[in-house]
Amino acid sequence: MVELTPSFLMDYESLDKEHQALADIVNLVVEAIDGDDAGKCKTLLPEFVKAAKRHFANEEALLVKIGYPNVKKHQKHHRSLNTKMDHMIEFANMAGENQLARDSLRRELVFFLMDDIITTDMDFKAFIEEKAKTGEA
Repeated sequence: MVELTPSFLMDYESLDKEHQALADIVNLVVEAIDGDDAGKCKTLLPEFVKAAKRHFANEEALLVKIGYPNVKKHQKHHRSLNTKMDHMIEFANMAGENQLARDSLRRELVFFLMDDIITTDMDFKAFIEEKAKTGEA
């Protein structure tokens, strides 16, 4: 199960809520796989993709609004994650009948979430915190 510990919080309420919502869907997928109900992955993954794309759009809009200097790099990273989501949907569609697809889906979802939050979002956490202090975020 994925748990967002305090060290992974952005201390920006809307982003933290979106990250938690993504983690919650990942946990539902893992529960479905572990509970021998992997067929549910076909319906859960489109929810995850929709939530992730909405999160990316919201996050990018915030970064543009507050003048984050590396916003283009962050947008490019989000685009690369869109490709990974396409692969995860393929795994989800096969998860009901294929152990390798289940294992791959579990691994890719957790990696995706950690890649988005830990690897890239933590890069701008201090920037958002500074902007929040001045009332710009």
